[in-house]
Amino acid sequence: MTIRAAVTAVTCAAALLVSGCGPDQSKDGDVNAHFAELLRRPDIERVQADYLAMVERIQSGLVREIGIEPFPDDGDEPVSGSACPGEFSAVPEAEVRRYRFGASPTPIDDDTWPRALRLVGDLAAERGFDRQDVVVDRPGDHEVAFRDRYGAELIFGTAENTVVSLSTGCHLTREAHERGTPAPEEPLY
Repeated sequence: MTIRAAVTAVTCAAALLVSGCGPDQSKDGDVNAHFAELLRRPDIERVQADYLAMVERIQSGLVREIGIEPFPDDGDEPVSGSACPGEFSAVPEAEVRRYRFGASPTPIDDDTWPRALRLVGDLAAERGFDRQDVVVDRPGDHEVAFRDRYGAELIFGTAENTVVSLSTGCHLTREAHERGTPAPEEPLY
């Protein structure tokens, strides 16, 4: 390191200390508070297992009771996973997962739609999806979003085919949940 670079580094470090621009203690407090809030929720692996079981019951119920063709077996791996948005974005060990389960090639006709919606709504409510919002409701085209208290969203719709998709709310990884505290930060040097 040259003398000029060393002087610049020392000057910058001194400026940070004098100006109070060091580590943001309020951010650390927010991370700890948000981590504690997420710790009260089940971990992402448990949520995934519960939600996938719910979707399986919904799909098989639609096939059995409504008479649509089966949904393709696309497996139970998330289509995507990402960091949590909004207030939980600063918690690095928290995530949201999104799933798309393929579509039954059978649409649900308008006369049968209310019965299918009731079936899906009842099964979703058993898992805490107790808020229901109509997205589309016109002849031959219906879509409803069910939400739970953690921000998960189950989409059920029919038009040319019948679809079910799901995204979880924000949850800690199993490891973070078991540890019970935020992971220590790695030193920057």
